[in-house]
Amino acid sequence: MDGGRATVLVVDDSRTKRYLLVSWLTRAGFAVLEAENGADALVRVDTDPIDLVVLDVRLPDLTGFEVCERIKSAHPAIPVIHVFAHAVDVVDRAQGLTRGADAYLAEPIDPEELVATAHAALRYYQARQRAELLAERLTGLADTTVAVHAAPNFARLLQAAASGAAQIFKSPAAVVAETFDGDCLAGVSAGPRGRGPGGAVDGR
Repeated sequence: MDGGRATVLVVDDSRTKRYLLVSWLTRAGFAVLEAENGADALVRVDTDPIDLVVLDVRLPDLTGFEVCERIKSAHPAIPVIHVFAHAVDVVDRAQGLTRGADAYLAEPIDPEELVATAHAALRYYQARQRAELLAERLTGLADTTVAVHAAPNFARLLQAAASGAAQIFKSPAAVVAETFDGDCLAGVSAGPRGRGPGGAVDGR
């Protein structure tokens, strides 16, 4: 989800219950995908941009606990909400949470509670992703500062700055400067861990 609607994957083998969950989430503004068993869910998560999974515990091929574990192993930043078709005891709740679920709901499910739980799970993970991105960028800035100070000449300094900017912002970057003699030099990087051909470019 990059500023647009969050995409939720609803996994349930009951067509009726799946229809209800999809309808509630769609009306709440989510983009919704569906899967009717664990294997389909795992394929969807690996191929589609999923932001949240609403996962029934009782599936025909795998348990929801197993599916959740596999999702979290491959995609730890995707929140998972377990859905139980009946009142659950402490053992079931503990197993679900221990094996990776972020929340659980038991039938009868209230539409407002489902939507609120989905928003809460997404808020937590979005905040976590922003914090991780900030930490990564600060580390990149520190590394770039060291590289710039260690540069043996002005051309290498510009190239270090461009390479650092490309790494921080995950895109091509160029740093342009004018020397005291009026010459224009540029450090160019094709992208993260990439360097422009020839390093610094003389713009005279």
